[in-house]
Amino acid sequence: MSTDQNEVIRISREEATSSHVDDLLKRQMSLRGEPGVTRDRGKRWYYQNWFVLTVVGALGAFIAWAIIEPFFDDHLYLQGAIAAVDADGDQGLFAKVKIRGETIFVLSTTKEIEKDGSKHRVDLDSLRVGEVVGAYVSYVEVKGQTEGLPVASFLVRSPAPQSGDAAKATLDKLQAQHRVSSLLLFPLVAGLIGLFVGAADGLICRLPRRALLCGAVGLVVGLVGGFVCDIAAEIAYAPLTQLAMKQSKDPAFGLSTLGFVIQVFGRTLAWGMVGVAMGLGQGIALRSKRLLIYGLLGGVIGGLLGGMLFDPVDQLLLGPDKPSALWSRMVGLTVIGATVGAMIGIVELLARDTWLRMTQGPLSGKEFILFKDVMNVGASPRSDIYLFNDPQVAAEHAVIRTVGDECEIEAREAMHPVLLNNNGVRRARLRHGDTDRKSTRLNSSHLVISYAV
Repeated sequence: MSTDQNEVIRISREEATSSHVDDLLKRQMSLRGEPGVTRDRGKRWYYQNWFVLTVVGALGAFIAWAIIEPFFDDHLYLQGAIAAVDADGDQGLFAKVKIRGETIFVLSTTKEIEKDGSKHRVDLDSLRVGEVVGAYVSYVEVKGQTEGLPVASFLVRSPAPQSGDAAKATLDKLQAQHRVSSLLLFPLVAGLIGLFVGAADGLICRLPRRALLCGAVGLVVGLVGGFVCDIAAEIAYAPLTQLAMKQSKDPAFGLSTLGFVIQVFGRTLAWGMVGVAMGLGQGIALRSKRLLIYGLLGGVIGGLLGGMLFDPVDQLLLGPDKPSALWSRMVGLTVIGATVGAMIGIVELLARDTWLRMTQGPLSGKEFILFKDVMNVGASPRSDIYLFNDPQVAAEHAVIRTVGDECEIEAREAMHPVLLNNNGVRRARLRHGDTDRKSTRLNSSHLVISYAV
């Protein structure tokens, strides 16, 4: 018995400094009713970065769609009275009709849209001079001709009257408008996603200056990067689209299964390229290599996934047989924006090794990544970690430094110490589970922290 009592119990440094010891001490303090022990009331899920960026990414893409859609046409729409009809004789494969001075080919496979929305093949013999029709036109390339032929994919009998510039527009003008809107689509979507994703964190943390800076950089990088990546995407996408069309015997009735797969692959590749520019704004604005890498990876993965979903949403859910894909484009672009935002947040969540989580106050549940080696904490909006609505926090209260694989916190002034685990300190190393004077919990994947303010 005496031998057992004299045995030396050895406790290693790792065991003494483990979070388990801190948790047991805090439990004892709580049972004794000692003040200063704050219960983590759980985080508010809607402050999680992945959720916030999903919402703002979808919102940015939706606004881009709303801006560009009035000028974007899947088919050129020309309406007017038929001035002449020229059938191809006994073959009955097509008829040339003249509308407002434009010659348009109406094929036997052209769909006629009834007033109730139903569709069927047009009867070429039923076309009459003087009849007012609306034609959804696409240019089809023909061997031996430098210019494509204007072919009606859909025909509307007795359409509602047009007014304004639409009633006077020529096919050349409509084609020019289509080219400009197609050129602006990728950059505008990338720019607005970059704007909203970049500004989100600053807005949540009530830092308008940071929100403006990161949002503006995200917008510019998205627009410029979108133009550059659009060129590369078009080089990759156009041949694949042509290959997809060649797989179908009659493209007017939709793509074949192989053609659809090729089309999805081409759009996935194109949006993956454009995704490069969507998540870089915050990292560039804050000069953070970590945030830059998170945004780059998230944008590319999100673009790939969003592009992969675009055609299934369009073709499978909303149907391929329609003159305009505005609703599927709205859904598809919004899905791409949400996917890009979500993937930036998820990559950030998985790749982070040091972060702070707020456990009390208006931002309870908000997590801050330690994206720089030195980060300022205080009540000043210029602080990297902005602690507002607390009169006991000085404008420049403390600084957190990354030291090797660990982090330390240091009070800026002796008169404003940091209360760490209920002890006033001027400087101290942070460990997993530590709490500061605002009940901040430290979490970590190894010796580095995940610190929750």
